[in-house]
Amino acid sequence: MAASVENRQFPHLEPALNGVVRSFKPGPTTHRSDSPVRTRNFSAAFPKRHLAMDDSSSDEEEDEGSDGEKKEAEYRVMIRRGKSELEPSISDPRDDGTADSWIERNPSMIRLTGKHPFNSEPPLSRLMHHGFITPVPLHYVRNHGPVPRASWADWAVEVTGLVKRPARFTMDQLVNEFPSREFAATLVCAGNRRKEQNLVKQTIGFNWGAAGISTSVWRGVPLRALLKRVGIMSRRSGALNVCFEGAEDLPGGGGSKYGTSLRTELAMDPSRDIVLAYMQNGDVLAPDHGFPVRMIIPGFIGGRMVKWLKRIIVTTQESDSYYHYKDNRVLPSHVDAELANAEYGT
Repeated sequence: MAASVENRQFPHLEPALNGVVRSFKPGPTTHRSDSPVRTRNFSAAFPKRHLAMDDSSSDEEEDEGSDGEKKEAEYRVMIRRGKSELEPSISDPRDDGTADSWIERNPSMIRLTGKHPFNSEPPLSRLMHHGFITPVPLHYVRNHGPVPRASWADWAVEVTGLVKRPARFTMDQLVNEFPSREFAATLVCAGNRRKEQNLVKQTIGFNWGAAGISTSVWRGVPLRALLKRVGIMSRRSGALNVCFEGAEDLPGGGGSKYGTSLRTELAMDPSRDIVLAYMQNGDVLAPDHGFPVRMIIPGFIGGRMVKWLKRIIVTTQESDSYYHYKDNRVLPSHVDAELANAEYGT
């Protein structure tokens, strides 16, 4: 069954063009009975080339091969060790009565914004104990609202705007129809250590400690490959920015999606390893980290790496999302909140 996508009515977009992509049958899933998130059976749903973090390889095998294979083996060892040293995640009583009550979380995480939404960092001593690779349950979390209750089988990412063949891709298509990249990348919240900053000069935002930073091994589809598939137009045609939009409905700016953007030359740069990630430390993404797919953009703040990705829009203007313009800005030291609001509007 074929799926065609028409250009949506977004600001700054060219007239509609149609594109067609094939539909794939979803694979089997298993997880908690009350949760829409499923732990994938990767051996059935993913080709062998997508099993770089398969725990079945022996220590002897990890000692052989190229430098890249040795590094991969080191990551596998660190990931297994981290999992073995970690207590199970639980249904935290602090989530009772919230939209996130279905999510299991590590009980040691330090909550920074009260009961809800979930914004947290691990105790710094635990983060340091695990070294280079952070176990997923201890990876810091920045959420602006409830976590979307997503299903792998039903999820699709729409690519539209200034492209020749607008299309919608299912998760199985992203996994099976495109090349993949896997690498370690460190994510940092722009507010990391804000608690110390607030002691010097009060800022807007809650008091992050020093553990709003984590490193994982991510696997996903290169953004460049996806944009080439749909035929991204030239900068001369107005394709200057690539915008990303998440699934959640948020209160910022009177109600909006979480969104941000990159300049096209960055999005298409093969050296930047920008991916639509669907695996973290060898497993399907956790709900708090964007299940089933999110952006990973090495070298940028975490706020640029949209979780629960639903839409990619190629436009002339950069993203007009409230969260792009007002929630993720690092301004010069002489610009306080009052001046910033006067400049950008309230």
